[in-house]
Amino acid sequence: MASPLSTRCFTPRLTIASALLLCVAAPTLRAQRHREGVAFGDTAAWIDDCLDETRHSYYDNDDRERHCEVRTTTVRAGGGTISMDAGRNGSISIRGGDVETITVIAKIAATASTQGEADAIAKQVKINVTPTQITSDGPDQTNHRNWYVSFDVIVPRAAAVMARTQNGGVSLEGLTGRSEAHAVNGPVVADLQGTKWQGVGLDLQTTNGPVDLRIPDGYNAHLETGTVNGPMRFDFPVTVQGRINRRLSFDLGSGGPTIRAVTTNGPVVVRRT
Repeated sequence: MASPLSTRCFTPRLTIASALLLCVAAPTLRAQRHREGVAFGDTAAWIDDCLDETRHSYYDNDDRERHCEVRTTTVRAGGGTISMDAGRNGSISIRGGDVETITVIAKIAATASTQGEADAIAKQVKINVTPTQITSDGPDQTNHRNWYVSFDVIVPRAAAVMARTQNGGVSLEGLTGRSEAHAVNGPVVADLQGTKWQGVGLDLQTTNGPVDLRIPDGYNAHLETGTVNGPMRFDFPVTVQGRINRRLSFDLGSGGPTIRAVTTNGPVVVRRT
């Protein structure tokens, strides 16, 4: 594992766009900043990014030491819904595969005034993994002593999942079972595959953040989507009847299980893949 590096950061100044209001606290930005652009499961790249002094010196406003590590846990999948909670500042990425197990890659970052304190905080973080629950626990946090855990999770393709974040994003790919993703401050992304959802359906929701739904050609579903404050964009023709407002409900192809993707403050993008 790479040696921890000290960091200097400042709180970014935000510009509020006319059509999009993202109410995200500064700790959220610090927690999420270095998660962008790192591929799913690439733990070496995540650690390098987490410890990148130049990135953190630009975005944080004080001198703090940082500890970054990865822990991997695998359990046999059960039959119930897999509930995942990333806590205050973590994100969740879920991939469905032809497996009979649940593999959890927990990415842990801790910051404090000294390296010893950051290391000690990380040691107190506990990752809880069962066939039906994925969470983390750790010490109390202050302005100068923080930690968060983000999860990359591989589950059986047909598994039912429920993912929740507060200040972090949720992404889903390769799933066919009942899936729900709820974020407060952060994006939600889903990459659909095949020609139809095989389970009950998909429910994506965020309060402050974008929705990004990626749908292949020839896909069949009933789509419900919309936003209160933000634009909507579709990469294919959409036909709706009746009054058009900020929420749309229509069939794709021959219809099918409901795919719901909504936000309050943020854009909605439905892409053709």
